[in-house]
Amino acid sequence: MDTFGLKIKEDFVIENGFVCVNHSSFGFVPKEVFSQRIEHYTKFLQNPDRFVKIDYPKYTAEIRKTAAEFLNTDFNQCMLASNSAESFNSIIRNLGLTENDTILYFSIAYPMVQNTIKFMTTNYNVKEIKIELKRQHLDKQTILSLFEEQLKTQKITVAVFDNITALPSLKLPIKELILLCKQYNTINIVDAAHGSGITALDIKDLDPDFLFTNFNKWAFCPSGVNILYLKEQYLDKIHHNTISIHYGNGLAKEFEYSGTKDFSLPLSLIDGVNFIKKHGLNQIIQYSVDLAWEGANLVAQIWQTELLVNDKSMHSAMVNVRIPHEDQNYCRECQKKCYEKYNVFLVVFKYDELNWTRLSASLYNTIADYEYAAKCYLKVLKGEE
Repeated sequence: MDTFGLKIKEDFVIENGFVCVNHSSFGFVPKEVFSQRIEHYTKFLQNPDRFVKIDYPKYTAEIRKTAAEFLNTDFNQCMLASNSAESFNSIIRNLGLTENDTILYFSIAYPMVQNTIKFMTTNYNVKEIKIELKRQHLDKQTILSLFEEQLKTQKITVAVFDNITALPSLKLPIKELILLCKQYNTINIVDAAHGSGITALDIKDLDPDFLFTNFNKWAFCPSGVNILYLKEQYLDKIHHNTISIHYGNGLAKEFEYSGTKDFSLPLSLIDGVNFIKKHGLNQIIQYSVDLAWEGANLVAQIWQTELLVNDKSMHSAMVNVRIPHEDQNYCRECQKKCYEKYNVFLVVFKYDELNWTRLSASLYNTIADYEYAAKCYLKVLKGEE
């Protein structure tokens, strides 16, 4: 790991002078992956007919095999998608849910997931149960107890939960949640948008019904690369949510071509995985998780505030720190000023009536990034900029 930090930052496509403590929103791409991305795109532009009609089916098979090996699952159960919304909508809108069914989820689920569930309740009269997670609930055992209580007392058809939530960011006990779903005969869907590249996702070990994960963000691919896993029993039931020319020709073909797009982009999954293999997944995870924890504690010290959760095992490479100001509008104004003046961007969000930031770490970060971010934002908060 001596090669991480400043030594490897020059190998990434990052604007000079930009201090990034928000890797988790979009991720950054290594120069070698970006260079290969341009090569793939050039091939596509030079002869799109050959690329799409002859080469692309072979490419997608190779991409899916690479993803399956990385996630430790079967190639035939991995579908190539563009993003989590595409994957989740294709699942939830094809399960045949009606007014007799109930979807269970946590209040800190990603807005896309919550909005899609709202769509299901509005258009198909599906029932929903939201488990409210306040600050006092943010420990593993309480989360599991609240979840099991609903499974015990309600007739739950589908449960949706994150591997790692976004805002606030917490690592949920997905293996135990999946086991509870099995115990109560509930279909489980794992939102692992934050997963590949920052946790060792082992699908054979987890054994979910459905799981979708981005390969941009933490797996060092450009935005637009997502894998949907589903159990074999659902292969004939689920369809791509966009009906296109391959409808009815098998789920893999439906996901392979759902309409005109940049067909070269998914090849970056192979390049991103190769980059991870070169540097070591476990080494990347350890460096990023440890630095995020150290950086967040430093920020809390500089701001004289606190972490949302003091249990390191509840975090990945994203940690939440309370902002020392109660007015969210002012915090957001300061966010903009800090970015414009100091070229550092801090996420601002409200949770349980308080304002927080989420700090991310990746292998190009150093502890100095968090000290700089904390001091710059504090200057702006105090009007000293």
